[in-house]
Amino acid sequence: MSPTSKFDFGPVADLYNVYVKWDADIPFFREMCADATGDVLELMSGTGRVSLPLLRAAVPLMCVDYSAEMLRVLSQRLKAENLTADLHEQDVRALDVGRLFDLVLLPFHSFSEIVDPNDRALALRAIRRHLARQGRLIITLHNPVVQIPSLDGMRRKLCERPIPDRNAVLRFWFTARYHAGAAVAEAHQEYEILGLDGCLLEKRELDLHFAIIGREEFEKQAGACGLRILRMWGDYSRNPFQPATSPFMIWELGSEPSS
Repeated sequence: MSPTSKFDFGPVADLYNVYVKWDADIPFFREMCADATGDVLELMSGTGRVSLPLLRAAVPLMCVDYSAEMLRVLSQRLKAENLTADLHEQDVRALDVGRLFDLVLLPFHSFSEIVDPNDRALALRAIRRHLARQGRLIITLHNPVVQIPSLDGMRRKLCERPIPDRNAVLRFWFTARYHAGAAVAEAHQEYEILGLDGCLLEKRELDLHFAIIGREEFEKQAGACGLRILRMWGDYSRNPFQPATSPFMIWELGSEPSS
């Protein structure tokens, strides 16, 4: 079971690290982990975009993802660097790793991949059950005010990069359109694998849906699931959130005390 039946990066797991190179959040997550005691739990970890930098910084990490294919790539990357992490193939909505954590991370706006609000509530409650008494949860989301104008249905080439260990190049196209009534974006991704002579060798396509989650909606749902807002930032430099201009909503949450 995946966070939505229409969202699964498994078919492009072998290409994910070629086109996803963004790392502006890595210093932030390293700083967040610096004060953690014990292991850190990273949810929806994928192929290790955040995991590997944390492990290189000696953060003891457990990684959870619903995609066996993505975890397989992560396992290979760990082996190549002689790094170790505890990997679990699980859906965050039904998270059960049998331990409590002082710090849980859900980075890269991945929470929005859980499109249905009821499923997001299941995920938040499951995460809360894994928080230690003074535990913290970090969840990052796009700021809808800044994000929505780019979801205009335009087809854009986001990158063209060589594929390691292959005499080939990946050309990556992205199209997304926002549907206001459902507060959901519908996206289409195209992966063109080209030979060094420019000839098309292979093409893959992926259709995705992701939720556009507003500030008030998230705050209300987090509170209903027994989580309290500790801090909120508008970017990875930890500047205050500005509703009209901040690119992100970066949340630090804790468990509400039991009544």
